[in-house]
Amino acid sequence: MADALTDGPMRWLLLPEERRQARRLHNSAEAVEFIGNFWRRRNPDPRSPQNDFARVFYERVESADRLYGEDGSRGSLTDRGRALIVLGPPPELRYGQRRLPSWEPGQPSSRPAIHTRNVGVETWKYEWSDLPPKLVALLAAEAPGQEVVLVFLVDTHHTRLIEGGHLLDLAARAAVHDPIR
Repeated sequence: MADALTDGPMRWLLLPEERRQARRLHNSAEAVEFIGNFWRRRNPDPRSPQNDFARVFYERVESADRLYGEDGSRGSLTDRGRALIVLGPPPELRYGQRRLPSWEPGQPSSRPAIHTRNVGVETWKYEWSDLPPKLVALLAAEAPGQEVVLVFLVDTHHTRLIEGGHLLDLAARAAVHDPIR
């Protein structure tokens, strides 16, 4: 039961305690109840039958799938897809290069070689004014500065987040309006 929840794009929003709950689901009825509660907890207006948060989530999943698919994976399951789903499109996007150490094992009888090489990086920047107030409150307690910066290592077939992952975890926590009972 939990695989459908923890392997898809919803995983980016699951809090650790929800992930544990999902692993304990035994049947479809429990899964339906869990998903209903999951979205209710994130509804910015619990009195409304419309859940704008869920609507935006699914729009962002669709965008991420279209923009960030790589190596046969859905774009919403990549690191950039996660960032897009959790924070939305970055107001500032920069491309550049960094020098990073690179290790080459060499031949069995020789020593490994350590070099530096230029790698492509993509930087997403959000000012605090671009973010929801609840996330800003969490950031103020955990992260210095007035911005969120995510840095992705861009390779030929794969892009991965190398800086800022903990900020995405905070954003997922900030999306919850109703604590787990």
